[in-house]
Amino acid sequence: MWWKKSKKEEKEKVIAYLRSRLFPWNLILEEVEEDAIKHFIPYAIQMCEAKGIEKRSVGQGEVKEVITKEVKDAVNDYLFDPRDKEIVKMHGEFASIYPFAFSQCLAYTILYRLGLEMGDIVDVKAISELLGLDINEIKRREFLIQDLISRRGNKAVKVFGKSILDKKVITAEGDCIGSVGDLIFAEGTGQVEGLIVNHQKGSELVKSRISMNDVRLNMYSKNIVLKYSNYAKK
Repeated sequence: MWWKKSKKEEKEKVIAYLRSRLFPWNLILEEVEEDAIKHFIPYAIQMCEAKGIEKRSVGQGEVKEVITKEVKDAVNDYLFDPRDKEIVKMHGEFASIYPFAFSQCLAYTILYRLGLEMGDIVDVKAISELLGLDINEIKRREFLIQDLISRRGNKAVKVFGKSILDKKVITAEGDCIGSVGDLIFAEGTGQVEGLIVNHQKGSELVKSRISMNDVRLNMYSKNIVLKYSNYAKK
């Protein structure tokens, strides 16, 4: 019973952060343990790699908007995905702090891949004062994350293809239409541009192709979530 109460309190805290005028920086700058950062960095790198976030892909004036959108999607995954056992199996002891640790890793990974630092897009000192946080600790964590990305980047990208295969493909309405059978790579860049979906038995389709533009990757659970809900009818 206490575990359910604690989980409810954690979700209420996340909702409060989501509604705050300081979102997403309150989540991104929240103090989290280093082991959690080390756990989520590979997931953040995989997310950015799949979405093609790299230098010149996003203008500096758009970075705040991109980070806000990606963090909001991550938080919504946490709030609306009920498969607790699957999540704990995937993220273990860090599942409960996913909104804070993953959001932090994701934001800093986006900045790193764009050749930017947090101070390039927001007034970190002003935000830290509003949140009552130590700016020196914020800078220390940023340096730590940058170091982890530089050392783990290639490894995380290499395992992306393996990790995404066989994941369930879920429509926006929550219906499972099949699983990921293969990846489609763009010529020249080698980036993942689409997925081959093996449809469930009984479906009118055996296989179909889905663009990565129509996919919202879910690093909270082991599913691929579509932005639309009509794929099963194609």
